[in-house]
Amino acid sequence: MRRDARQNITVNVENIQGYHEGGYGESYAYSGFGENLYFNSDRAERTHVENGVLVRESGKPLQAWCPEVEIECNSISRSRVLMEVLKKVVFPNFKFGDKMFKVQHDGSLGGESSGEIIPQPMTMGRIRNDYAAYKAMWEYFDALGIETDNYNTDCGMHINISNACFGKTEAEILDNVRKLYYFINEHYTFCRKLFYRSEYKTEWCRRMTAETWRNRIPWGCHATPEEFDYHNAKSLDISKLPNDHGLCLNYSHFKAGRIEIRLPGGQRDYYCFRNTMESAFFLVEKLRKTRWEELDDLVKFFRGCNQYVCKRLIDCVDTVFTREMYEDILRHSKQADFELHRR
Repeated sequence: MRRDARQNITVNVENIQGYHEGGYGESYAYSGFGENLYFNSDRAERTHVENGVLVRESGKPLQAWCPEVEIECNSISRSRVLMEVLKKVVFPNFKFGDKMFKVQHDGSLGGESSGEIIPQPMTMGRIRNDYAAYKAMWEYFDALGIETDNYNTDCGMHINISNACFGKTEAEILDNVRKLYYFINEHYTFCRKLFYRSEYKTEWCRRMTAETWRNRIPWGCHATPEEFDYHNAKSLDISKLPNDHGLCLNYSHFKAGRIEIRLPGGQRDYYCFRNTMESAFFLVEKLRKTRWEELDDLVKFFRGCNQYVCKRLIDCVDTVFTREMYEDILRHSKQADFELHRR
């Protein structure tokens, strides 16, 4: 018998970056990694925390995205074994897979085992360059019985966005962040479909209205119901918004340099993930070019989007967003080519 065949092998959760089975005190996006890094299209750059904010070593703005993917699994009964599979089988498909991800316990998830896959901050270009790896990740999910579909599970996907993605100056950032607050809440039903969220699973991503405030006062909210209401977004004092994970937008980390869109549901496959991310990219980029008075016109807003966003828009057609509106946007759409290959 070979010597290594007689050796005991134990699964050690400690060597899986960021994972623990607690339930309290977790550190989510932008922290809790062995080495803090920022990934652009072709390299990783060191970061550090300065006055409570994650900053790049180069001193340049941190224009970062962080999509947190929740998973549930009934075919692998122990969470630490599931995490070992992710670390050794799934993550190596990414160029920086050994340093990019951590996996964290989330008590809100079901399944015999579960967790939240949290990447380090990265650029839009890095995510697009990794589309082939994300496709492989969802193929492994399917083969291993790992579920990510919001319509069938409790899973969701939270998209963290650095403040610097909204503008170059503080005034520009604040104005565009307020526009996001208005747009997602004003078009809440539309955006729920845009981000693939079931209408029956919005407990953790509710609309932000005065009525919402009165029915369940958000934790840590210092605003009045009228100040909290998205209709008054143009004069919104972001510092008064709550530290509440039950709302469609979480601004509690704004002072730390990021916000979180909580509306996206769990993504059923790679194509769903890609279309959701492309919709989020377009939304943030377009807000920077759109005046307040134009935010109510969905046709004008989405003109110029790429074909991946259009593929999601067809799922949004209902009595409010009509097929005629969709076809108008489609005629003015642009073609993008994100070649699927490993880099």
